[in-house]
Amino acid sequence: MKHLFLSRSFLFCISIALFGACTQEDYSLNTELCVVKKSGDLSLCLLSDQGNVLYPTSSLDAEIYKEGQRYNVTYKVMEGSVSNQVNIFNMQPVLIKDAVSRALFTGSMGDLVWLVSKPWIGGGYLNFEFSYGYSDSNIKHGIYLVQETSANGNAGKNIYLTFGHDANGDATEDKATALVSFPFTSVLGIQDADSLIVNVLEGTVANPKQKTYRLAVPDEVKAN
Repeated sequence: MKHLFLSRSFLFCISIALFGACTQEDYSLNTELCVVKKSGDLSLCLLSDQGNVLYPTSSLDAEIYKEGQRYNVTYKVMEGSVSNQVNIFNMQPVLIKDAVSRALFTGSMGDLVWLVSKPWIGGGYLNFEFSYGYSDSNIKHGIYLVQETSANGNAGKNIYLTFGHDANGDATEDKATALVSFPFTSVLGIQDADSLIVNVLEGTVANPKQKTYRLAVPDEVKAN
């Protein structure tokens, strides 16, 4: 199995100020998870998880941004815009990884990770915002979603998953936050499942605790 590791330089120092400065007084800003898409004229636009198509006032550089990439986008809709033209203030890359079955997983997930919020479903992905400890920015950490069970064609079943972290021997002096999205298409049997049961090792080094999160599988996912 090919491992895809996340590095701190990729995930945590990547807030890109593109077209302006965000201020605390500006309450008209929106933040959404989006995927880069090509519009009708082949220029790049953004499709949000809520189904909004956003057209940046300053074109996205095709040398940097590629179709299918995922970002957490902070933007402001231009006044008087009739075609969702937006001024983009920040684009934070979101790691996209596939879930992997327990039988094929050969990595390690024994290190603590802390969820910033409950996992959520959107845009065809299972999404996580999380933090973890690090010390050396040159050490690459691994983040995984391991599928423990499958619905196996039996409607009404739950699918059990483990969201885990491999610090690769790094210490935990500081904390950083990141986002990762796992496509539904990589979760086997999700069309037959009622719920996803996600286990996460959180707590402290002295007192690690496994927390469990339950998410209902949306009807639109079952229909696909």
